[in-house]
Amino acid sequence: MAAPRLRLRQVHLDFHTAGAIPDVGRDFDPEAFARTVKAAHVDSMTVFAKCHHGYSYHPTAVGRMHPSLHFDLLGAQIAALHRVDIRAPIYISVGWDELMADEHPEWRQVDRDGRFVGKGPFDVMGWRMMDLASPYADYVLEQTKEVLRRYAPVDGIFFDIVRQDAHGYGGSWRLRRMREDRVDLADPRAVADWGQRIEREFMARAYELVREYTAEGTVYFNSRLRPDRDPRAGSRAELPSYTHIEIESLPSVQWGYNHYPLFAGYFQTLGLPLMGMTGIFHKSWADFGGLKPEAALQYECARMLATGAACSVGDQLHPRGVLDPAAYARLGAVYARVEALEPWAIGAEPVPEIGVLLAETGPRAQVTGRESDEGAMRMLLELRRPFQFLDKAADFAPYKALIAPDDLPFDEELAAKVQAYLDRGGALLLTHRAGLTPAGDRFALDVGVEYTGPAPHSPDYLVAGDGLPAFADYRQVLYDRGSRVRAAAGTTVLARVGEPYFTRTFDRYMSHQHTPFDRAGDSPAIAQRDRIIYCHSPLFAAYRRHAAPRYREIVGALLDRLAPGRLIATPGLPTTAEVGVLRQPGEGGRLVVHLIHFVPQRRGEGVEIVEDVLPLHDVRVGVRLGRPAVAVTLAPGGETLPHETAGGVTWATVPRVAGHQVVVFS
Repeated sequence: MAAPRLRLRQVHLDFHTAGAIPDVGRDFDPEAFARTVKAAHVDSMTVFAKCHHGYSYHPTAVGRMHPSLHFDLLGAQIAALHRVDIRAPIYISVGWDELMADEHPEWRQVDRDGRFVGKGPFDVMGWRMMDLASPYADYVLEQTKEVLRRYAPVDGIFFDIVRQDAHGYGGSWRLRRMREDRVDLADPRAVADWGQRIEREFMARAYELVREYTAEGTVYFNSRLRPDRDPRAGSRAELPSYTHIEIESLPSVQWGYNHYPLFAGYFQTLGLPLMGMTGIFHKSWADFGGLKPEAALQYECARMLATGAACSVGDQLHPRGVLDPAAYARLGAVYARVEALEPWAIGAEPVPEIGVLLAETGPRAQVTGRESDEGAMRMLLELRRPFQFLDKAADFAPYKALIAPDDLPFDEELAAKVQAYLDRGGALLLTHRAGLTPAGDRFALDVGVEYTGPAPHSPDYLVAGDGLPAFADYRQVLYDRGSRVRAAAGTTVLARVGEPYFTRTFDRYMSHQHTPFDRAGDSPAIAQRDRIIYCHSPLFAAYRRHAAPRYREIVGALLDRLAPGRLIATPGLPTTAEVGVLRQPGEGGRLVVHLIHFVPQRRGEGVEIVEDVLPLHDVRVGVRLGRPAVAVTLAPGGETLPHETAGGVTWATVPRVAGHQVVVFS
């Protein structure tokens, strides 16, 4: 089945409503509901069949309708939305079901110590995790079948919390099935792998069930997205069960503003339509009375469009069934602009220059490798080098250069694939231990240096040579311990490791922090062999931890050596600005450049705020279109900009960027 084209202006309408709420749906007016949604320029709204509390919002012979709901709220929402040409995919909670946790505790997940997974009896917050190896999975599928029959043909099904705890051993159902499958219960990895298989079996069954009732409805399984350098462990292996990808990423708290561009940079490469999902809330889900500033919504939706994604904004309906007018007025102001930009968004595909080999190892979000990936993502955003993140199954051919960050081992398969890419004229930047064999004792490829072990000092310093003249005036500290290498014959040493007097210890120290530079050592800090550059320091994770601008500048200079003739140039643009470059199909293809300038600030405890639009003026932009440009225009207004082409680069000056400006090179 061909992947559907996603509508670009969506809302995910949460409705997790406790049984103690006495007046569910009391004030619901289908005409007012549809009118509010339509006026906000929304074209798709996900509505609830069953929530985390376990209640259904429609008459049901399988589950339990909310005790204070006395009509088919789900059906009324779907009908109201369809009357004004708004899609209405249906939400079903899977992993969390408080009602079934109470009534069937034997269906709950249990950890290896025999304790239930999730909240305890006196916890104020949290949900109880259900076991998909138990009959609970059949219960959810029966609920799904009921919805598919009752509202046929459905626009789609959104399955939420489709995951099992990585350490969950389960109750009697799970243990019996694992013993039948001869799983080594003493091996946590074997147990986790078996649990992943159970998750994927459920997904396959659910997908096929939806397909029995609709050939075109969307299907998505939430809470599973994970970039992983091993495509068998990450989301790539699960793509047959999806029609599209939704990146849930509420940046104000929890996810932060680094999450979305990293995930988008990976999931762009998997061949499915992409959607970003943020929230209307000041903080996170169900922050009733907390409304996000309009500038933040503009920023988050601009980022989605700039990565080739549709937009989705999460909201939660009040129990009485009335949408908040202020929230939808704010959303409407943002979505009106998204609607105006749709002609330049439909069919637009990102144009990457740099491929970053994933350092992350999975299986869940916070794992080893994320610091390196986030550091690379931040650097490349700030350098305006369009990028994507790659697993081992990706096609390396489209990229001018690959980055292997910090601590990424090369097994035989990856080493062979990278070597083939280099043989075809590609380029490679490695840092620290990246490129070593899984044993960690030598480089898997001939990269021009020989690995001899960890660097003897930490911190150490960068002593740049003639090949990096811009960095020769200052001995930049490299905060994190790197590697010690020897240069092979034919390798050019661009910088050497600067050694301190000594490495600080409890009984040997100087002043408040590390010891100052003493002398230039013999070990290479940066070395180049043909189209391979190696740096001994873990610059990417270090940038994520320390935010030293010099680290970004070093990487930028190395990429300029490996991948000159950059796709886009924005001289004078501040590092707080972001740039997205997409190509639309058609004769010659036009480049759609998104210039974005918003500045998140951490003003509260773990809360990032975007409140103000800080305009930029007279922004110079140059792109390599591959041919002389016919015209340069602003979207959506259509204003024509003067332009000139020199050295294969078409240049134009954008008079003003007020948060987000789209520039079209035709």
